[in-house]
Amino acid sequence: MNFPAALISAGLGAAFLAAELTFYYQPAWIDPDYALGLIFSMSHSKARTAVSRLLINPQSAEFSTLRSVEENAAKYVCGAVKAKDKSGKYADFRSFVYTVATDSARIDDDGLISQRHVAFRACPSSPEDKASPDGQSMVKTIEKVVPSVVSSAMSTIGTQMPSGGGSGGSLEQQVGHMANQMTGGPLPGSSSGSGSYSGSASSSGSASKSGSAGQQANSSSKAALGNESGWSGDRPPAAWPMFPPDHPLARSAPKRTAGQAIALAKKIEDRWEQAKSGNAKARPSSDEIQEACRALLTISPNDSKFPKAWAAFVRLRKIDREAA
Repeated sequence: MNFPAALISAGLGAAFLAAELTFYYQPAWIDPDYALGLIFSMSHSKARTAVSRLLINPQSAEFSTLRSVEENAAKYVCGAVKAKDKSGKYADFRSFVYTVATDSARIDDDGLISQRHVAFRACPSSPEDKASPDGQSMVKTIEKVVPSVVSSAMSTIGTQMPSGGGSGGSLEQQVGHMANQMTGGPLPGSSSGSGSYSGSASSSGSASKSGSAGQQANSSSKAALGNESGWSGDRPPAAWPMFPPDHPLARSAPKRTAGQAIALAKKIEDRWEQAKSGNAKARPSSDEIQEACRALLTISPNDSKFPKAWAAFVRLRKIDREAA
């Protein structure tokens, strides 16, 4: 028996059950209330008939936004109707309310398109669909619950089973692969190009661990401009951050090889260290620091030197802030 899969499946099942009990949301393609839909359709049909009976020109009736409403155990159908007036011209849409219990309707038209009838009274409550659960809230709850369930399951597995056992790879690989299938993406710390689960970022193009795994690009991470303090040189993102057109780093840079760009960045870093040691003449200017950053930005994320370039880029951005 595959214990990791069983534990994760049980945890995810409990999370989805809790969310369903809390929100009771069902997608449109699952319709167990088909009979209830037929009842609403019948009510809407009766509403159209009742409203048409009141119109001066019933054959010209056009209906819009019909909805079923219930208040204090009484059922209504609210909507709008458009029809021709006494002169034969179409009037704008007018609101109506149909009472299911009495099979009677009222139109808010002041006698423009309808015959004389009981005074109009507004729809008693909001449309029924506003009472439906918010599917997005349910999804957000599941997104919060699932990671904790998976983490708890992995902790239980680690204490009850020996690592590396089972078929189809190590225990870590089996758990990571199963969690990817369950959640639709890699667990935090794993690579989308690898079936292994690791506490450090794995190489996006390799399924094996290596001593330089921490220096490889993590395809599931992004470098947000508003969170530079959270950037880490040993955790390169999937791609360079996107700077706005008016940003200094968005300007074009002279063509250099990856080695030349990294060498330029190293030169700026060395000058900064010399300046900190007391050599004021060696202090690089902000323009020089930004030029080195632009040179690094020309290195492709697919280049083998990208992790090293990213680490240098993070250090240069920090130097630029300190220099400012």
